Amino acid sequence: MADALFGAVDTTEFSDDLRHADVEPLETFLRARLGELAEAQEPGDARWAVERLAEVTAAACVTLTDNISAWETVLTEGRTEEKGATQTLRQDLRFGWNELTKTASRFVGHADHQPHWRARRYLCAQHAEFVEQDLQEETEHPGL
Repeated sequence: MADALFGAVDTTEFSDDLRHADVEPLETFLRARLGELAEAQEPGDARWAVERLAEVTAAACVTLTDNISAWETVLTEGRTEEKGATQTLRQDLRFGWNELTKTASRFVGHADHQPHWRARRYLCAQHAEFVEQDLQEETEHPGL
């Protein structure tokens, strides 16, 4: 009931926390908004561009969903600290989510836009600590 009154609660601080349930409503929202935008265009280049953006966005949603499935396997198998492909997967999750939320931000004034559709700066708590510590050290000791 609270979700109906106040919108969904943001439970993902880090991109490592993303799940299918986070992507599905965003995908539905983007499909609807881009469809409306395309319908509003006269046939021609502008309409083609919006339709193409919708196709690319739909493909990005599929890729992100596939990556989340792969990440869930990594979590289940306890392989989150593996180097190489696992770390690339983590980065791809964040990149894919951030690109989709950037597109959704164009429609931030729409009644169905959710505030938790925002970019994720960090992969996980350890990543946040590492980056923040590095930034602090750079501020305290510039040029080192």
